[in-house]
Amino acid sequence: DRRERAEEVQEALLTVGLSSTIREGSSYEVVIEGEPTEVLRKLEAPVSSSPQEGVVGWVKVVKVETVSNEGVAWVYDVTVEPTRTFISECLVLHNTVSIAKAGIVATLNARTSILAAANPAFGRYLHNRPVTENIDLPPTILSRFDLIFVITDTPNAERDRALAEYVLDFHRQYYPEALEHVIPRDLLKKYIAYARKHVKPRLSEEAKKKLVDFYVEMRTKSQGVDSPIAITPRQLEALVRLAEAHAKMALSEVVTEKDAEAAIELMMAFLRSVGYDVESKRIDIDIVMTGQPKSQRDKIVMILDMLERMMKESGGEPIKREEFIEHAVEKGLDEPFVRKVLDKLYESGEIIEPRPGYIMLLKSR
Repeated sequence: DRRERAEEVQEALLTVGLSSTIREGSSYEVVIEGEPTEVLRKLEAPVSSSPQEGVVGWVKVVKVETVSNEGVAWVYDVTVEPTRTFISECLVLHNTVSIAKAGIVATLNARTSILAAANPAFGRYLHNRPVTENIDLPPTILSRFDLIFVITDTPNAERDRALAEYVLDFHRQYYPEALEHVIPRDLLKKYIAYARKHVKPRLSEEAKKKLVDFYVEMRTKSQGVDSPIAITPRQLEALVRLAEAHAKMALSEVVTEKDAEAAIELMMAFLRSVGYDVESKRIDIDIVMTGQPKSQRDKIVMILDMLERMMKESGGEPIKREEFIEHAVEKGLDEPFVRKVLDKLYESGEIIEPRPGYIMLLKSR
C-alpha cells in the first residue's frame, strides 16, 4: 500500500533526525542539505583554529593523524568531491575521512547521519533483479545503511486520481484542512536540533527484552543448514540506533518498549522491501550484505563444481562453452542465468577462454 509505505518512509526520516533545511516546492517539499548558494557562502570560510579567541585560519597537521573534533565547530570544505572512495572510507572504515589539501594531511572524524537517494540503475526498478543490481553501489557501501526503502511508481487509478487532485489543488492555492495545523519549519528544526544535542536516552529493560526476542526469533529461522541468514548483529546495532532515535523524537530519557516496537516495524519493512528472496520465499539479508541471496550463491557454487568435474573428466582440457551450458540446463539451471554467471566468472578471472568457444577454470578449487 503506497500510503503505508509513505508513512514508513516519513517515520524513518523523522527517526533518523535530519539537520537539513527544507526547500518549498509548488506541490511538495524536498529535503536538501541546504540552499546551494548559501551553503557555498558559509563554507568558503576556512576552519577556525581557535574559536575562543575568534582567530580564523587553517589548522595545519604536520603528520597524518586522526583529528578530534569534540566540542569544536568544524567547517567542511565543499570542494572535496564525495566520490565512492571518499564515501567508502567514511561508511566502511571506522567513520573517518582522509584529507590531503592546502598543506593539510589528516584523517578527520565523520560523525553524521547520511540520507542518500538514488535512481534505479536501469531507469526503472526491476523487481526480478536484486536491490544491489538496481542500485549502482557496491554491497560494501549499501550494507552500511540501517534502512533502505524501495519506492516504485505503480499505476493505480484510485491513488493516481487522489495525487492529481492534490497537486492541482495546490496550483489553485487550495490547501487541505490537514495542512492548517502543520508545525512551523523553524520550530521543527529547533526541536530536532534540541533533541539531538540534549536528549541521550538509555535502553530500558523492557525495550532490551523486546529487541533481544526479535533478534533471537529471526536468527532461529536461519538455524537450518540450507536456511538463509535473516538478520546479523549489524541489524541489531541498527535496531538500537532506531529505537534511541524514536525516543529522542519524544524528548524521552528512556527507550521504552514502544520505541523498540517502532524500530522493529521499520526494520521489518526494510527487510520485506529489499531483503526478500523471491526464489526461496524467505528473508535473506545476504541480498544486501553480499549482493546476492543464498539461493543464487548456491547455484554459482553448483556451476563451479560442474565445471571442475567436467574438466577432470576431460583430463584438464578446456570445455566447450555451449556444451557446458546445455549440461547445466539439464541439471535444472536457467540458461540466461548460467550465461550471466559465466560472464561474471570470466570478468573476475576465475575462468578463462584459452580459445574461442572454450572455457576452463583458471585454477582448481
